[in-house]
Amino acid sequence: MNNEQFSSEDYDFGEEYLVRKAEEVLQDPCDLHFMYESLIIFYNNYLDYQSDAADKLVMVCRLDIEYYFRFIDAWKVRYRNERLPIDPLSFKTLWRFYYDRELLYEAIDICYAAIEYEIRDYTIGGYTERLARMEKRLEEYLKNS
Repeated sequence: MNNEQFSSEDYDFGEEYLVRKAEEVLQDPCDLHFMYESLIIFYNNYLDYQSDAADKLVMVCRLDIEYYFRFIDAWKVRYRNERLPIDPLSFKTLWRFYYDRELLYEAIDICYAAIEYEIRDYTIGGYTERLARMEKRLEEYLKNS
C-alpha cells in the first residue's frame, strides 16, 4: 500500500466518524465493544502513517479490556444461548503491540488479563503458553543484564 491511501485527511475523517459512532453506543456494552474493535483496526492500519495512532490504539485497547466484563454480561443477556466471541482484538492487538516493542511487563499483564477472562485465541497453548514464553524470556534478559 502506498502513503496516498493513508492521508491525514482520510485519517481525520475516519477517526471522527468512528468516534462519533462509538459515542452513539456508549450505553450498549455489546455495540461499544464492536465499535472499539473498529477503532482498533483503524488505528492499527495507520500506525506507520500517523504519529498519534499508536497512543490512540493503546488507549482504545485498554478501554475495551478494562470494560470487557460489561461486554460479557451484556452478551449473555442479549444472546443467552450463543457462545461468547473467543478472540477479542483488544487483547491480541495490545499484546502484539507491546511484545513487538519488547515491553514485556506490559505484554505479560495483557496475557494475565486474557487468561482471567478465559480468552482463547487460535494458537496452540494460547495466552498461557505466550505468558510462559515471555516470563522465560524476561527471566533470561534480567539474568544477563
